[in-house]
Amino acid sequence: MSLIKLGIIVEIFLFVRVFLWVRKLNSKQRRQPSLSEKTIKNLKF
Repeated sequence: MSLIKLGIIVEIFLFVRVFLWVRKLNSKQRRQPSLSEKTIKNLKF
């Protein structure tokens, strides 16, 4: 029974680590200066 509990804890820990890692990767990609929607609508193409 304790082995099952240990496995669940390890899986939750791994899931949280992967989730945080993916968020870190996404934040690096969003380093470009973000334009507000108002600014984008005002741009003339």
